[in-house]
Amino acid sequence: MTCGIYQIVNQVNGKSYIGQSRNIEKRWRKHKSGLNRETALQQGSYPLRSAFLKYGLIKFKFEIIEECSENDLLIREQYWIDKINPEYNCNIWTPARKKKSVDKIEPKFWIQYHNCDKLGYIPAESIFDDSNNLDVDIDDAFSSISTDKRAILSAKGDTVFLIAGIGKNPKQYYLMYRFIIEEVETISEESETNLQGEMIYSAFGNGWVVNPPQLLNSEDFNVFKKYCGNFGFGFMSASKSDYLKTLVRLSEKYRTQTVKFSEYIEQFYTNVLATNPKELSVRDKRGVARHLALSLYPDDSIFLLTGEHTKFVTFGMTEFGVKYRDRLLIHTLSFYEDVSPEFTTKLKQGSLELLGQIGLDEENFPAHALQGWVNVDNIYKYDQDSFAADKEAHGWGDDLDAYRRQCGFSECDAWCIEISNPVILEKPILLYEPEDTGDGDFWFPNSEKEIQAFRLALEYVAS
Repeated sequence: MTCGIYQIVNQVNGKSYIGQSRNIEKRWRKHKSGLNRETALQQGSYPLRSAFLKYGLIKFKFEIIEECSENDLLIREQYWIDKINPEYNCNIWTPARKKKSVDKIEPKFWIQYHNCDKLGYIPAESIFDDSNNLDVDIDDAFSSISTDKRAILSAKGDTVFLIAGIGKNPKQYYLMYRFIIEEVETISEESETNLQGEMIYSAFGNGWVVNPPQLLNSEDFNVFKKYCGNFGFGFMSASKSDYLKTLVRLSEKYRTQTVKFSEYIEQFYTNVLATNPKELSVRDKRGVARHLALSLYPDDSIFLLTGEHTKFVTFGMTEFGVKYRDRLLIHTLSFYEDVSPEFTTKLKQGSLELLGQIGLDEENFPAHALQGWVNVDNIYKYDQDSFAADKEAHGWGDDLDAYRRQCGFSECDAWCIEISNPVILEKPILLYEPEDTGDGDFWFPNSEKEIQAFRLALEYVAS
């Protein structure tokens, strides 16, 4: 574990990035792992990650340029930023540069609030796509936050306490994580914003888990919550609060860095249910029970959302997918823009005719949008006989091997997803699918924009 300053250099154009970390090796892993969760370039990305996606990771050189003490990180980082003037750094002034005297830098303390019920998942849960990933170390699951509050731009070197709220009557608040911000990334002007059009900032760092998660519901905490505006701002200062001593004490007393993510999640839900056994919403969110979206071409979407087809055929299922029993959001892709013009016109006309039969058109059933949802009642593996027996329900004929070859999955198992209770949203929610998502692909919400869009869709159908 190396503490110091590092540089990432694009060997194609010479542009660079300067960063600092108490654990440089881990920070480099964070840079690389972020690529797997990014949306397409045209939807926006951080400047460095955009470059990673454009040129490929192999074109970048990573090097440690100075080792230093933890206390000198901000000062030495600013020294190298001033010396090199790195093009990929969004913030060219660290807190050390903004202070009149670097000797007077005092660390501050912040709260990051996570509303589990509003977002639909507990902290760190959304980065996992299947249960095979649940055995990662907890410290790799946390250690980053996102916010639209500009105050985070000057928070390098400061301490953040992550507090999660979950449930109702009463709502429970837990201290889950503490870390020091080592790096803040600002989304560029071309990049994705939240639904209100505000810029989003991400902060990364190192810290530790509070294990077991500490329930904070007390009279002192209620005073603190009011001091923080009932956590309405998400990311806010706690430096001048008397309750800060309690947060520091609890985070020190229950400090853990080695627990597995799956064990920690289990402990969290156990604590919540022990406090309020009637909290059904918590039971619904056990494990990684998040909502999935299925992207389809418009005509296939129409067949599912009108109930014309009650079974959907897919190939290859993760362990998580086989166990999924929840609402499946239906998302439309383009109107076949990726095929020949003649074929596109024919297929699009067919889709529009189907829409017309149910009183819709291209304007109120647009491409690249969440259109509605269906219930997933059952998932099972197809063989030739069951596939043929269900030909009216899925609409793909009675020859399973022929359908496999048609789809290019000759060697893959075919699965049936049995659905019911289709609902079409009164107003579609425009949302571009993640990068490399094609017809028949399932995906989880990862970005803030995706999470908010999913929440809006689910709130509508629940009303």
